Amino acid sequence: MRYFGVYVDDTNDFYTYSDPEDSYKVGDRVMVPFRGRWKSALVVYEESSKEFNFKVLPIARKMENHISLTESMVKLLRWIQDYYLCPFGQVLGAAIPGNLKVEYIHEYRLGSGFIPGTPEEGEIQEYFTKKLEVGRPTLYKRFGKEAVKEALEAGILEGKSKIKLIPQEDVGERYRRIAAYFKERERVGKSVVEKHFEKGVIEKLLKAGRLVLEKTVREDVRESDGEAEKEAYAPRGAVLSPEQEEVRRSIEESDKRYFLIKGVTGSGKTEVYLRLIKDALAEGGGAIFLVPEISITPQMINRFKGEFRDNIAILHSKLTPAERAKEWLALHRGEKKVVLGVRSAIFAPVENLKYIIIDEEHEGTYKQDTNPRYSAKYVGIKKAELEGAKVVLGSATPSIETYFLAKQGVFQLLEMNNRYKGAKLPKLKLVDMKTEENQFFSKEMLKDISTTLRKDEQIMLLLNRKGYSTYIQCHDCGHVEECPHCSISMNYYMQSGIYKCNYCGYTKRYEPRCSSCGSKNIEHSGKGTEKVEEEIRSYFDTGIIRVDSETSREKNFYERMYREFLEKKYNIMLGTQIISKGLHFPDVTMVGVISADTILNFPDFRSGEKTYQLVSQVAGRAGRGEKEGEVLIQTYQPESYVIRRIMEGNYEGLYEDEIENRRLMNYPPFSRIINIIISSQSEEDLEGYATEFFKRIGSSAQGVEIYGPMQAPIYRIKGRYRYQLFIKGSRKAVGAIKPVLRDTAQEMKENKFRITIDVDPINLM
Repeated sequence: MRYFGVYVDDTNDFYTYSDPEDSYKVGDRVMVPFRGRWKSALVVYEESSKEFNFKVLPIARKMENHISLTESMVKLLRWIQDYYLCPFGQVLGAAIPGNLKVEYIHEYRLGSGFIPGTPEEGEIQEYFTKKLEVGRPTLYKRFGKEAVKEALEAGILEGKSKIKLIPQEDVGERYRRIAAYFKERERVGKSVVEKHFEKGVIEKLLKAGRLVLEKTVREDVRESDGEAEKEAYAPRGAVLSPEQEEVRRSIEESDKRYFLIKGVTGSGKTEVYLRLIKDALAEGGGAIFLVPEISITPQMINRFKGEFRDNIAILHSKLTPAERAKEWLALHRGEKKVVLGVRSAIFAPVENLKYIIIDEEHEGTYKQDTNPRYSAKYVGIKKAELEGAKVVLGSATPSIETYFLAKQGVFQLLEMNNRYKGAKLPKLKLVDMKTEENQFFSKEMLKDISTTLRKDEQIMLLLNRKGYSTYIQCHDCGHVEECPHCSISMNYYMQSGIYKCNYCGYTKRYEPRCSSCGSKNIEHSGKGTEKVEEEIRSYFDTGIIRVDSETSREKNFYERMYREFLEKKYNIMLGTQIISKGLHFPDVTMVGVISADTILNFPDFRSGEKTYQLVSQVAGRAGRGEKEGEVLIQTYQPESYVIRRIMEGNYEGLYEDEIENRRLMNYPPFSRIINIIISSQSEEDLEGYATEFFKRIGSSAQGVEIYGPMQAPIYRIKGRYRYQLFIKGSRKAVGAIKPVLRDTAQEMKENKFRITIDVDPINLM
């Protein structure tokens, strides 16, 4: 008899159940008796002990309409639970689409040697026989004219206008797909047959075994022989440059598992990724390709569908639950072997996984900011370890931590220093806004926009602030419109006529007067994309599209935006950081950065790195085709070392600056950090509760620095007051304190207070 640790749905723990008949395995979805009720559960691990001081109940049965997870997937989920200190149920909910069930179909087929004994049975036989004959045009459309003619000549098929399969033991690999298609037609759906024929006749034939009712999983089988598969994924399209080919060869032939491609914007990293995936598919493998933002996927979907046709699954947050489940099941069954998606696509169940490719690996969007707070990058590295795959990270501006690991040899560093097909890197110009009268556009920027438009070329403008104004203040009483639930001023959105909080989403109707004293003497301060759009329209009568999280709410916005800008319906694209990532428009020759300072002044040890990455990435959108590009950067801090490195195009210099600062301050990569937020809807007793938590973990802490408790930089969010604790230490020391954090959080659990633990945080606000 075996014993298993089982996760019971909607609980926070594992429970032990027995398997008397050796019927189950790790990853099975089962039903178990739990506290007088039947509950669904997941088999998570096999117990090493065979003796227990409590009564162990047996697992009742397997849930037949649910899929089983692989053992490696379950191990990955447990690793996430332990590393990120989050409940297993939250991890399972994030990784697996909700209510994911296998859909079964019931079909009838004729029993072997069916001989009709009555006119009714003759009608049934005739009905099934007709299904086995297919019109020639249908076969041509499905398999191609040449393949069908060849099968006819080889005696695999016969017929003229109507064609059928000639029964034989083995049709051979070459014609397996055609034979499989005809075999599928031997079965007819249960409801269809029962609609055409009397129930009594069907039941009589079933009893005699002359008609068979089968239950099968609903699958869209796509079989192909090995040679056809290799031909389908043979390299085609763009020819790799010597530099690209060297990178591809290095990855495929290396014994290492982890790689970093540091390639300048426009160097053709995507072509290398595509070739790696094609080579994997030709050998029967699969791949996961992650992009940081859904905005990139329309462009990538076009590329990937062009290369891999129906063998690609798309996974992102805009899909409906049903769409997501459909793609997930296609991967689980092996019908599709390539995944293109955002963060959560890292959990996709790809068969025979060969590559996990993470494009723009430096982006913070790979870290989830709600529970479970996992990083897709680190989850991908663990997944590759469990499944024997390789991880390829790519970026023109890698994160400092990743580049440090590459320098240390943990990742194999591969560089691409030239743009594809010899395209030139854009020229950079800097404007000190302290000398300008217009706070939006310098004279130089207006001149360059005008010149670019006259040449019928396109422009991208970056401002990493949405809305019309970032705060509104009364000149008479000094009141600032703040969110009633958060310690932050509200943004004004002119197009919607509302105030909105960008943290909790609270909105109220805009009134052109002070809500405190009623004065109309109010000032809009802090420019956002709406205000900049209004300003630029006052200068230029041309097509402008604004791209931010407010304009992109409709489901197909990004597809439409990408298509229409590519077709030059718009000449100027104005947007937030969304537009800096991966977009390729050959006619964009000018990029303008309205303000390079929006991130630089954040109280965050990564602010310099993030500024360099954002500005460098959006600069890389210029001059990607045959035309040369130009980038104009506006700043109030031209003397900043970050701005200086941007203008030099000197990532290595920035890295040296940043790594020295972090070494002195003992920040990552020289340490690991954990951010803890303790919150409550009431300020009463919150500081005392946070102080008690601090004391308990502090008494057990060795080798780590613990700061706090202190009010969080944004003290109130969504109606909850927040205190913050910050832990910093070596990987070993931080790993050792994690069980203390988990146990203390469990011991001090109270409904009034919430403890949120963020391991390896990106957002420290």
